[in-house]
Amino acid sequence: MDSPNLEDIQTLREFKKQLFSVYWERFGTFYVHVMPHPDLKIGKRGLVGEEPESGIILVIGPRAARDIKIEEEWVYAELQFGYTWEEVFLPWDGIFRYFDKSQQTVTQMRIYLGKPDVLPKKEEPSSAETKEEVSDPESGSSKRKDNVIQVDFGSKTKK
Repeated sequence: MDSPNLEDIQTLREFKKQLFSVYWERFGTFYVHVMPHPDLKIGKRGLVGEEPESGIILVIGPRAARDIKIEEEWVYAELQFGYTWEEVFLPWDGIFRYFDKSQQTVTQMRIYLGKPDVLPKKEEPSSAETKEEVSDPESGSSKRKDNVIQVDFGSKTKK
């Protein structure tokens, strides 16, 4: 696929903003899967364990989030990790998917890891393209890290 232009990126950002609002209003508590991105900031915690490769799944809800501010290029929130509140900046370009608790609604989208404000160069296409693959949790280490949410997207059966 050709490199995305700024208009496409802005349209997708606007779509992700609207989806964030819809999930917040309709579900109250929902999950956001954010891929590693240069503009992703998660307080002092940062990304731990396997998160630098596969991203992080964050809980957005009345008990887990406060002071949410939706901006042009990112959403700001204070999120609770254990008993600690961290300031979090989620760039719209790094948001990969939204889903509710029951996983009845899952919205998966394109992500942009580069800086879209700079015109794409004729170098490697991978620097301007998106990373759409997420490492399979089952193929990696089966160890569960404390305070890290792991979701099996392949399973549709309820036990």
